[in-house]
Amino acid sequence: MPFVLIKGTFDPTSGQPDGDSVRFQAEDDTLFDRLEGRVEFKGGGQVQLRYEAIDALEKAAIRPFSSDATKQNIKLLGGDKSGLPGYILSRNADGNGRPVCFVFTGNPPDWDNDGRGNELDVNLLRQSVNYQLLQEGYVYPMFYDTLYKELRDEMVAATQKARAAKLGIWTADRSTDGFQVDVPPNLAELPPIFPKLWRRLQSFYRRPSNREKGLDVFMRELSRGKDRLFTIPDQRSIKFSTVLKVSGNKITMRYKPKEMVFESDVRLERLATSVAVSSLFA
Repeated sequence: MPFVLIKGTFDPTSGQPDGDSVRFQAEDDTLFDRLEGRVEFKGGGQVQLRYEAIDALEKAAIRPFSSDATKQNIKLLGGDKSGLPGYILSRNADGNGRPVCFVFTGNPPDWDNDGRGNELDVNLLRQSVNYQLLQEGYVYPMFYDTLYKELRDEMVAATQKARAAKLGIWTADRSTDGFQVDVPPNLAELPPIFPKLWRRLQSFYRRPSNREKGLDVFMRELSRGKDRLFTIPDQRSIKFSTVLKVSGNKITMRYKPKEMVFESDVRLERLATSVAVSSLFA
């Protein structure tokens, strides 16, 4: 499925923008109908975007890394004001109704959205806000199986350069070196770690009855979840819980963020639809 180009304006003053999301108003909202999945519209017809191929620290995570990503995202979009012109390239919406997209400011290329000759190549990718945030070390790479390999490879290269130069989050990241989680935890004081892992910890420990539970219980809960991924170095299809090594109160990721490709909502929905259709004809 080719990317769909949608022109419009960004509005960092609306909703809750962060390091990898912002509100967007399309000039022609019927173009969202071309995306796979359902798009949820907010007040005034805006949609909340989810940036493709990157993942920023949550707002409640350690500062200034989390707040720096938000500030830089807004800066790259043109500033903290509404009506910033630009466009997105998207193919699908996620399970929360957000278009998953590459984000650009300025004038778009001459596409007609018919799928012929419309291509997001490496040169155009490098102009995206997504790529710039990644190459400057403000965000982590976050890959899903809907992303083309050649685009993923370019994002991996940007990640490697930022990490080698110790930019932004890479000055303090502890994802693969390991980090301590006290019980009960103060997640705002954890060093920068892979955001999906931080969110899973937050989801578990925000439940009052879990506040005093150890990481062994957290791991059992995580293994029951639906997060699955493919590992690039050794080509394994595993659950996210398998990526993690726990020793006492210490968690270590066995793979770097750039070495994992997660199953997307789109793939899961396709699988569910396939199973449902198959059962009808069984």
